[in-house]
Amino acid sequence: MPALVVFDCFGTVVTELTPMPEAPELARRLAASLELPAATAAAVLDDLIGTLWTALTEPAAEQPASRLLLARILDEHGVSADAAAVDRTLWHVLGPDDGRFRLCAPAAEAMVRTAAAGHTVRMVSTCYLPGDQMRRLLAGLGVPDVLDACLFSADGGPKKPDPRAFAAVGVGDFTRRVMVGDTPHNDIAPARELGWDTVQVDPAAPDFTPLHALLGI
Repeated sequence: MPALVVFDCFGTVVTELTPMPEAPELARRLAASLELPAATAAAVLDDLIGTLWTALTEPAAEQPASRLLLARILDEHGVSADAAAVDRTLWHVLGPDDGRFRLCAPAAEAMVRTAAAGHTVRMVSTCYLPGDQMRRLLAGLGVPDVLDACLFSADGGPKKPDPRAFAAVGVGDFTRRVMVGDTPHNDIAPARELGWDTVQVDPAAPDFTPLHALLGI
């Protein structure tokens, strides 16, 4: 029977070559994008990252939608920005324009192989960029176009390791669900508690042979 196979994004399909830039650099980008004074940009960034970090570090907390959050914070600081400016700023501040990311080739091969065998392939990601920008990032990196659906936490709502996130990405008439990820506490343990099969990947030496063996492909 075909299975549902859900891939984590960062650390599994997408390799992070360098950490996120420090706050001063992010504030500089924000100031440049919206033509803000440095002090205003720093205050906006502090509220944005602080709110997101609070949500991300509390397992049961829902993550606010990045677009709505940034728009609200800008308004609170007296900054007028239309939807296009908010989108541009999110991408410029938090996107991959600094070459931080690279596609994990073994993961890409595993995704293609899994889909070719008739299994449904999806992705779940805890992220800062909203869904359409995440898809832009993935396409730019060359992630295979085999994803049936994705759950990006920056669109707002529950995120890993919340069981509701797994329930949302795992919806459908499947007799078997498999989670493929690199983080024990965010990817593997919560999926296993829900009765999913799991495959843990080491970002330093990605090997998807256990997934192939599990699926018999």
